[in-house]
Amino acid sequence: MSLRLLIPILGFVLWSFVCQQWYVCKIKQVCDKPAATAPAPEVKTETPDTRPLVFNWAAPDAITRPGFAAFRDSLLATIPEGGTLEIIGLYAEGEPAPEGFPNMGLARAAKVKALFAGHLPDDRISISSQLADKPADAETKPFESVRFSAFNPEAEEKTEIVEVPDRIIIHFPYSSAQKEADPKVDEFLKKMAERLKQTDETVTITGHTDNTGTDQANLVLGRARARHIQKILIGYGVDKSRITIESKGESEPIADNDTEAGRHRNRRAEIVLHAKN
Repeated sequence: MSLRLLIPILGFVLWSFVCQQWYVCKIKQVCDKPAATAPAPEVKTETPDTRPLVFNWAAPDAITRPGFAAFRDSLLATIPEGGTLEIIGLYAEGEPAPEGFPNMGLARAAKVKALFAGHLPDDRISISSQLADKPADAETKPFESVRFSAFNPEAEEKTEIVEVPDRIIIHFPYSSAQKEADPKVDEFLKKMAERLKQTDETVTITGHTDNTGTDQANLVLGRARARHIQKILIGYGVDKSRITIESKGESEPIADNDTEAGRHRNRRAEIVLHAKN
């Protein structure tokens, strides 16, 4: 075929292609569009757990992280001159008491106390325990289960109220069977009496002591503490028949008895309210 004939043919083919593209894209608006690029799947990264001190469920051993040393030093810096560091081990219902301890919380506190060896004299570290709510994922992930409090023992030797999930605890000074005059405690007991008068609840008051003295003497002292709270509630109008008192003496400590701060924690009356069935 001669070049003179080939040129018009090629021109016609090119013109036809341009027209077809113009018709399809501009008139029909159906041009092939490049396929959309699918977004890259989002990669979820779990935030690293940097808490310095955690525990596993039903285990007393402390798990320390790289930041523990700095955390420990920051706690030591909060202790007043001559003061005491209290380590409060937390435990939940269902956690067994390790051998030699009344509950898991006190065992955890003892393990943490060992981490402070060489940084603070033993007689300036007190350990205690407290029943707490179970974390939602406690059986599958490590959780925090210890608290700290720095204080001056002489200033803390007074009556105080501690509310925990299932009871109210009133701590007594020294070997007293009576709480010291304390408007805050009196107001608290007055409000409890008003609540009892408006409900069908009953109350159990259990007296506890430290390990100073004989077992029998401490049973008597524990009962005297419970009776003292009972008398206050009766004085505010609660019927005596709705109040049960008992004593555990020194048999159920929540803190160690090796320090004055620990003995102070153990000198207590625990109040438990019971809904009527």
